[in-house]
Amino acid sequence: MASNWIVYKIPPIDHGWHYLKTVGETARIIGGNWAEAEINGLVADQPNVEEFLESFHIALEAAVAAGYDGIKRNDPVVFWLPDTLVFSYGFVFKSDHGGVTYVVSPKPLPWLNN
Repeated sequence: MASNWIVYKIPPIDHGWHYLKTVGETARIIGGNWAEAEINGLVADQPNVEEFLESFHIALEAAVAAGYDGIKRNDPVVFWLPDTLVFSYGFVFKSDHGGVTYVVSPKPLPWLNN
């Protein structure tokens, strides 16, 4: 679970949202499919649902502190970054006001600093 989220406030991302899983969809995967896969030795060291949802709430607080008003145009989605031995997750929130997009990442994404 990331504790030091990095928040990027960027212009609207209008396309491609359907390629990403929502927070709810991802929580269901973590609670179901990953648990079964771990039993079969296919994954290791994956977050449990409680850790994932706690991370989401901390990331949401970070987005709000950066200006996100919580009035969403799309449901928040999850993205994944390769990390040492595992993939780390981050979250994307899109405000209904102007479509401003907030990317909350566990790792620096310097190309978003424009």
